[in-house]
Amino acid sequence: MKNWLERTPRTMGDWLALAAGTALLLAAAGQLPGLLRAAAGLLALLAPFGWGLVLAYVLDIPTRFFAAKLFGGRRGGALAVSYALLFGVLALLAALVVPQLVQSLTAFAGRLGAYEETLRRLLAWVQATFGIDTATAGRLVQAAGRALQGWLAALSRTAAQSAAKAASGAAGAAADAFVTLAVSIYLLSGKAELLQAARCCLRAALPPGAAAGVFSVCRLANRIFSGYLGGQLVDALLVGGETFALMSIFGLEYAPLLAVLVGMTNIVPVLGPFLGAVPGIVILLLEAPWKAAEFAIIIFVVQQVDGNFIAPRILGGATGLPGLGVLLAIVVGGAWFGIPGMVLGVPTLAVLAALLVLACSQVFRVRGILIVGNRNLSKEDVIALSGVQEGDNLFSISDAELKKNMERNRYIEYLGHEFDYRGTLSLHINERMGMGVVNAFGLYYVVDATGMVLECAGS
Repeated sequence: MKNWLERTPRTMGDWLALAAGTALLLAAAGQLPGLLRAAAGLLALLAPFGWGLVLAYVLDIPTRFFAAKLFGGRRGGALAVSYALLFGVLALLAALVVPQLVQSLTAFAGRLGAYEETLRRLLAWVQATFGIDTATAGRLVQAAGRALQGWLAALSRTAAQSAAKAASGAAGAAADAFVTLAVSIYLLSGKAELLQAARCCLRAALPPGAAAGVFSVCRLANRIFSGYLGGQLVDALLVGGETFALMSIFGLEYAPLLAVLVGMTNIVPVLGPFLGAVPGIVILLLEAPWKAAEFAIIIFVVQQVDGNFIAPRILGGATGLPGLGVLLAIVVGGAWFGIPGMVLGVPTLAVLAALLVLACSQVFRVRGILIVGNRNLSKEDVIALSGVQEGDNLFSISDAELKKNMERNRYIEYLGHEFDYRGTLSLHINERMGMGVVNAFGLYYVVDATGMVLECAGS
């Protein structure tokens, strides 16, 4: 096949085959938009199965924990506890968030005129006290008030339309939710059998070395993702609980809503605390500035406790990424895939970094050592002087260290080293030759052609 593709067309049949192949490629390129639309439609149909896989992977983390701690390794009871916990959390969120959100928006809309009047009085006080013309600022406040009123009116209309669409599509949404739940239950209950079948298929399809490499990559990715996601979910739950408790103690309004918001955004590393704190500060600032200050202090205390005591013990070294790497993963993942990219970007980058380190450690590993330029010295003696061994990483080999080690034998002049794709390290030397003996001060000195002393012996 390769020879046929590389040969030059000579006969009429060759030219006809080339023309037919070109026409087929052009036809396929013309149908590419339709193929992409068909692929998108297929992915939309398979979306419930994908979400079921995601749900099963997330729920497998508490299932393994409950099976080990409560059920002696049996997964049946642990699976039931995990799903009961899931449904309980969803019911609690629905009971807390939806009423609080409706109440917050209603209260905000009702107080919008009072907020606008407060800002106008503040601007009038600034103008009377400092002599600053605040007419432009007053017009901006008025325009912002009208814009907010229009946004709230549009939001109410959109909510009504969304409710009507949700009611009309309730059957489809219920079917998708049922498929997602059924797929997750099937995957979790048959996890051992499915993994064994996947291993057998990989061993049958791939050579032993390639299959072992795929298994290693999967184990690495699973360890990083499960450790990171499980730790982040537990940490988010604790942060949300701490925020709710402190806000309730200080009597701040919207405690359930803001605690859930802070906990959910805390899943996003680095930026999560700020994403959760800013809306709460803005909402409470419109109520009273001192309430916003109290909320900011609460968030600061919670994040300090979480960052210094809780998160290090829960997450540990789940990713092994430095702070700059975490920030890069969040920015790039968020730009490409939104909120899911911000959450999953960190473990994804951690897996890629680990694979890169693993690949470099294997590809650039010394598998053989060749000495170039020796005549009288044995290969074993030169290698022993160099301090390099098979299995060392190329990037750990220092030219200066090699020169220092090898030129302890004055008959050796170190010239440099090379590394080829087969893993062979070539050490280039020049073996100096003694050209004469000089007698001085009762000692005999062996020197080379340049006058360098190679050896000294007594008389």
